[in-house]
Order: sequence, then structure tokens, then C-alpha cells
Amino acid sequence: TNILGTYELSYNYTDSNGNAASTIIRTVTVVDTTAPVISLNGDAVVTHEAGSEYEDENATRTDAVDGAGVVLATGEVDTSTPGTYTLTYDYTDAAGNAAVQVTRTVLVGDTTAPVISLNGDAVATHEGGAAYYDDNATWTDIVDGSGTIFPEGDVNTMVPGTYTLSFNYTDVAGNAALEVNRTVEVQDTIAPVITLNGEGAITHEAGSVYVDENASRTDAIDGSGVVLAAGEVDTSTPGTYTLTYDYTDAAGNVAAQVTRTVTV
Repeated sequence: TNILGTYELSYNYTDSNGNAASTIIRTVTVVDTTAPVISLNGDAVVTHEAGSEYEDENATRTDAVDGAGVVLATGEVDTSTPGTYTLTYDYTDAAGNAAVQVTRTVLVGDTTAPVISLNGDAVATHEGGAAYYDDNATWTDIVDGSGTIFPEGDVNTMVPGTYTLSFNYTDVAGNAALEVNRTVEVQDTIAPVITLNGEGAITHEAGSVYVDENASRTDAIDGSGVVLAAGEVDTSTPGTYTLTYDYTDAAGNVAAQVTRTVTV
């Protein structure tokens, strides 16, 4: 019965006197009209995380004549695009009997949050007065890919202090990455500069009032201003006098002293 075809069965009998009966024939035609059956391996509805490879468990078919075997899925699951995908399983036996189609639904979802990585150091020291350019951050996501994140927050380079910049990103599926921060410490470590107004060595006529031209100071944070001379010129007494010019900025940085020589 496992091989389709036509078979003949014969029936004979001879009695005790040796009289043989006429042979009777029965014809048996073995046919296959029963459809195979397909059974899923695994669940009919599967939830799968986007971005990871999907491997189907396939299905199994059984048939009274053809026996059992594996049925591979027809269809495709795009794990880079969240959505609902349907895989189908079909089988027709050697006799042409088609099994009832079986399907599997694969739900591709994105529940994994993206990851933010800082470009550069988490704590940056910056010299006050100079423009600050951040290195930004990079986000990576199993579905959305990768990209650049610009910081939220401000760094006032004219005011020494500690500033915090924050980096955030939410993927298309609504998964928010953990916030990443960068601390920027604005410091003032550069001393101001003093520049004389006028000559460094002056000859002055005794008896006339001496009016000094003073000096100018410039600083990346404090800006510029006038530095008054320290010292005295006695115009009634010929001789050599030294005037000094000093300045310390708000951060405590001391400028290199500048002097002027006045010869009366």
C-alpha cells in the first residue's frame, strides 16, 4: 500500500476429487488521495528584535505515502525594518495532493535604545578667552544606524567656571539613549600683558612738571585698561628715576613687570 498501482489477487480451490474451480480475480488499485499535513516548528506568532539575524524554525510535513520531511519558509523577514512579516509553508505530495498552507507571523520590533559615545574627553579643560569648539558625540542604533549629536548647553569662555554639556538621542522607534555629559572647565591661566605708552627711557628737563604716559594692560578675560606708574620722579633733583607698572588679573595671574627710566 506504500506503492501506488494496480494489484491482482487470485482465488483458487481444488476439491478432494481433484476438480479445480475456476480462478477468481480481484483487482486492487492503490491510490493516494489524502493530502499531507504541515505542522509548524515553533510558535505561529514570533516577536523578534530588530537588527539581529532571524533564523526560522521551519515546519514539518507528514504524508501517508511520502513520509515526513522539512518544509522551508517562503517569504522574507527584514530585520532592519520593524513591522509585521508573514512566512508561508506549502507542500504537495508525489500524487499531487496539496497540504493546507500554514503561516507564521513574525513581528519585528525595535525595543533596544541607541548608545551615545563622546568624541573626546568627558572632562575638558579650556583656556578662557578662546573660542570653544566641542568635539560633539556619536550615536549608534541597531536600526537607525549612526550619526552625530551636537551638545545642549553653553560654555561662556569669558567667565571661568564649570559648564556641563549634555548629549541626547531618541531613535525612530522612540527608544531614548542614556544621556551623556561633558564637563568643560574654563580656566584663566594666562597672565595679562603690560605695554608701555611712550618710550622706555625718557630724558626730562628739571624744573618742569613730569606727566607720565602710563601703560596699557590686555588680558584674555579682563580685557584692557590703563596701568598707572608706581614710583616718583623728583623733577627738582636731577638724576635717574625708575617707574614700575604691575597688574594682576582677576584670576590671580601676574603680568610681567614693565619699567620706565626717567632721567631728569
